[in-house]
Amino acid sequence: MKKRSGHRPAIQGAPVAELQGRRLGQRPLAVPLILASASPRRRRLMAFFPWKYRVRPSRVKEPAPRKHVAPRLFVKVLAGRKARDVARSVKEGLVLGADTIVYRNGKIYGKPSSQISAKRMLTELSGAWHTVYTGLSLVARPGNLEWGAVWKTRVKIRSFTPGQIDHWSRRNHDKAGAYAAQERGNPFVEEYIGDYDNVVGLPRRAVRLLIDKARRAGYRPAR
Repeated sequence: MKKRSGHRPAIQGAPVAELQGRRLGQRPLAVPLILASASPRRRRLMAFFPWKYRVRPSRVKEPAPRKHVAPRLFVKVLAGRKARDVARSVKEGLVLGADTIVYRNGKIYGKPSSQISAKRMLTELSGAWHTVYTGLSLVARPGNLEWGAVWKTRVKIRSFTPGQIDHWSRRNHDKAGAYAAQERGNPFVEEYIGDYDNVVGLPRRAVRLLIDKARRAGYRPAR
């Protein structure tokens, strides 16, 4: 696996909502950081930050991608739904929601629903460049503030034989595109342009961006 040199990372982050209301004070309010995801991969990436965090998975069901839906909009909306779902039961906290998809040739690839679905995805992605999008949403309580970012990384998957596709289609049904970027030995990713942790499911630069926005609004994660 190699990261291409000479290219700027293909990234984008933008606020979903501008700051509303007033600052809570000169000193930011220390509140729990809550990850609204059951993903063990995202938990491992969260462990790199200096903040303590809790896990409270969202109960929002991930819809099947519809045709002609922009990938940025898809992940932004779904990440927001996940964060707000958990935030409704939180009195104090910064709730982080995330959603990751694979996108190629106008088609969104979510999590496969079966081995047949996984085999189809891997066949279409084999040896091809595509884009991984992750949407993030950070919701603050108390208050009604929300910030968001959409990150993207270009990825090329290795070419697989029919036998390899059959083998890998039996696994990774909980991952967009039916492949695991963090798999030991990484049999999937050949090249990438951008942030690799975004391919795994949690772009840490984007998380820091959102936490900085929350700090400026008067919130900070408790340590």
